This record gives sequence, structure tokens and C-alpha cells, in this order.
Amino acid sequence: MGSPLTVELAEIRTSYIEELALNTSPDPPNSYRHFVDDGLGDFRDRQHAESYLLFINSLSSDLQYTLEHPAEDGSLPFLDVLIHPDKSTSVYRKPTHTNLYLKYNSSTNNATKDSVIRSLTRRAYNLCSPQHLDAELTTVYNICLSNGFPPQRTTTIMDQVKTKMERPTTNLSHRQFKKLLNNDRSLKVSLPYHPTIGKPLKSLLNKHDIDVTYSSSPNLRSLLTSTKTSTPPSTTPNVIYEIPCKDCDACYIGQTKRPLIKRIKEHEACYRNNRAIDESTGNIKSAAALHSLSTGHTISWNSTSILTSTSSSSNLDLLEQAAITSFKLSLNRIDRAPTVNTHHTIPFFCTVLDRNCF
Repeated sequence: MGSPLTVELAEIRTSYIEELALNTSPDPPNSYRHFVDDGLGDFRDRQHAESYLLFINSLSSDLQYTLEHPAEDGSLPFLDVLIHPDKSTSVYRKPTHTNLYLKYNSSTNNATKDSVIRSLTRRAYNLCSPQHLDAELTTVYNICLSNGFPPQRTTTIMDQVKTKMERPTTNLSHRQFKKLLNNDRSLKVSLPYHPTIGKPLKSLLNKHDIDVTYSSSPNLRSLLTSTKTSTPPSTTPNVIYEIPCKDCDACYIGQTKRPLIKRIKEHEACYRNNRAIDESTGNIKSAAALHSLSTGHTISWNSTSILTSTSSSSNLDLLEQAAITSFKLSLNRIDRAPTVNTHHTIPFFCTVLDRNCF
């Protein structure tokens, strides 16, 4: 358990067994729906359901199904939906559910706190039939209050969701249109949230056309456990890398969203084929290859090193520019760097690379 492939493997296995049962059963259900390890079937009666259960369990010894009949009131849960006898639906919560969500006094940004109210309210509108909606919205309101959310803030956000759900619109607001228009031109960076300096830092970076999002801080689980196999450096994506020259102190700084080994092979191909410059556009395809071809120096491809890596590609532009600025003998063209005021931002991001920028 814990492997990233767990869900996919479970889906493959259960889908195979259930498809085999539906195709070979002498008395299959009238209809059947499935999601990972949950299934919902339409049977004539209890005996029909139990006979089908015996049949599907006979197909595999290592995978055994259980059966859940409707409750005394005729309702039946499926995922987080409670199906009532009249085929209306409401939100289902397990008996062990504690209604414990993010506490309002937690050290996280307000957008994350507001998302708790929005997601619970939106789920109510998406899952509940009209006759069950008011009761679920009251439950959501009480849950938010029990987690410390202010009543006025809770009511305001729930009303905002209500307006959007009842009167959906395809028109963008002025703020949304402006953000969409500048999306390709603005730089993006993800920073850990800090209750004191988070807002001032975001305000400062926004003035320089840098879009800031917050990431969650490390917890004990992320620090002490790992369920994924470490990626070899040569196949690591989202990295800032350095290619040194053997015959001088110059180096090339680059970024790639793909595995590093693929990008290095492209640089080497530009050198071998004498195509460091695109003849049709005049753009430099590989500054490292161009340096070698124009000076006769030898590029140390095998000595390529990763300066830093990031889980999100949105940080690459700023980290690359910080690295280029920190190297005195860089082969990079400064005029091709991302457009951003570096007076405030570059010293900050150079600390990530642990280098003296100026």
C-alpha cells in the first residue's frame, strides 16, 4: 500500500473480475456501476443480490466482495452519495466521520481556509436533491462554526457559492479577463506560506508581474516517510542545470521541464550536426554548442550538474534567471531572459541556489 500505482492496479483487477462476472453470470443485475472498489447494482430482491455475490466471489480466491443492503428506511450509500427510496440523493457521511476540517486559527492563507467553505457548499449543491439541500446547507454551516470559522465569513462565502450555482455565467469579470490576458506573460512562483511575511512578499512580487501561489509546509509524514522511488538525476524533470566548458571558466545555465538527459542529448546533437543556430530564424538553439563550435573549446557534457530542482515548473523562469545572474562567466544571453524587475527578486531567489549574485 502507498504505491502511486495502487489505484490503477486496483482498478485493473476489479474491472476484470466484474466484467467477467457480468458477461458470464446466468442471472446478472439489471444495471451495475463501479468506481475503484465500490459497486452499485440493481437487483430484484435480496436473494438475487446474495446469489450474484456468491457467483462473483467464486471467480477469484484472492479478491472477495462483500454486500451491503439498503438500510431500514430504504436508503443506500454509494461513495459520498446517499440514495433514498424515492431516488433522491443527499450527502453521505460515515458513522465514524468527525466533521473535523481545517481549523480557522491554523497557520495557512485565507484562500485555503475559504476553500473549505466553498468545497463543502459546492458539494451540497452538486449532490443533493432539492428536498435535501436546505438540511445539508445547515449542516455545512454548523460544521464550519465548529471548526472556528466566523459566522459572517461563512455566510458570505456560502452565499457567493449559491449565486454561482443558481445563476451560472460564462462571462469573465474584469479581474478574471486581465489575469487570463497576462497569464502567458507573467512569471509564476510557489512559496511556503508564512503568517507574517506571506502577504507583504506576495504584494511585492505582484508589483513586478510575478504571480504567487502558496504551498503547504512540510509535515512529519512528508519528512519521515517516502512512498516513491527516488528519480535518478539524469531523468529528473523541472531542473536548473549547468554545463561547464573544459577549456575555460564559462558555463551554460539552462532549464528543462523534461528529463535532463533528453535536453543534454539535444545540446550534443546541435554540436555534432553543426546546427547551434536555427538557419530559418537565426535563433540560437544551443549556446553551449555555439561556444564550442566558435572557439574550438571542449564542452564537458558528462559533467553537467543540477543546480536545483523544483516540484512545479512555474518556478523555473525565476530560478534560471537567478542562476544566470549569479554566474560571472555565463554563456547565456541576458537579453533573452524573462522580463522582470530583478532589483528586489533576484537576491531572494539566489539564496535558493546558495550563490552570491552580486
